[in-house]
Amino acid sequence: MNKKKLIIVGAGLSGLYLASRLEKEFDVTLLEARERVGGRIYSQDGHDLGPSWIWPHHTDMQALVKSLGLKLFRQYDKGYALFDTQNRVEHFTSPPSSPLARVEGSLSKLIEKLYTTLTNTQMILNQELLHVEYQKRNIVVTTQNKSYESDYLILTLPPRICVKLTYNPPLPQALKEKMQTTQTWMGNSAKCVVEFGSAIWRERGLNGFVFSNQGPLSEIHDACTDSKAALFGFMSLHQKDISHVNADDLKLKVTEQMVRVFGIDPREIQAIYFVDWKEERFTSVAEDKKSLSSHPDYGIDAHHFDGQLLFSSTEFSHKEGGYLEGALINAKKTAQTLLDYKNL
Repeated sequence: MNKKKLIIVGAGLSGLYLASRLEKEFDVTLLEARERVGGRIYSQDGHDLGPSWIWPHHTDMQALVKSLGLKLFRQYDKGYALFDTQNRVEHFTSPPSSPLARVEGSLSKLIEKLYTTLTNTQMILNQELLHVEYQKRNIVVTTQNKSYESDYLILTLPPRICVKLTYNPPLPQALKEKMQTTQTWMGNSAKCVVEFGSAIWRERGLNGFVFSNQGPLSEIHDACTDSKAALFGFMSLHQKDISHVNADDLKLKVTEQMVRVFGIDPREIQAIYFVDWKEERFTSVAEDKKSLSSHPDYGIDAHHFDGQLLFSSTEFSHKEGGYLEGALINAKKTAQTLLDYKNL
């Protein structure tokens, strides 16, 4: 018996996880606009430049890490934190928080392992989705250079990226408006990792956390791996759009901040890595650039084309939306919805 065809768009955590759960039941094709898999999970030289943390209550993520033969380690939090003010750098004790965890080798290792588990999925990179059409119970998916036909379609893109596509028949207006007003998680972020010769902050009784109103990094955390000393920070949301800042100038400003805050010799810095997610066209749109005052209220129940088109990303999840956990929760829900629909 021939399997029904399923196209999944987006090879990030949601898309890969959905493919792993559905490839036994469907003939799965996974389309990705980028030239790599992972989506917002991205690392360089073992450093996470996208999400990095897993919370204690994120049981689905913990289970996935374990099933792929990977290990977690606790985010370093021993010692004092620093407040980088205009006049001086002040020490303070960080308030207690849940013990955060990171994946050994970076989250990209998880993506690589998950990808290798796919044995019956066709992966096609460099396929930017433009148009989706419903034709006599079939779905036609059109990219910049090719069209594909399927029985079912799952879009794992952020809601605002989904809205940029064209649909025939068009999306219901209420669903379209809900998607347009849903902030893309990390869509307003710019993340920087600074690699050092040694973890000098640990040697000085510091935990690596720095809150700064001076910038360019407004919030800094320990990002050491098993073999490299590093800090990661988020670019200040209060300064001008950094997309036009020369990369060398940015590195110079970050170096100056490290010298100011930690009193180090700049030669201690081995490398500086940076990704501005606001400028990643397959992640965010112009509306995502505004700063956030609180965690967005996520959760969208969405389907189209008589239930043959489903949507699944962390922003669609009513539980743990915005987090890696939310991506898995919604992917599990979406997979089950599709299986139930198929068996009707």
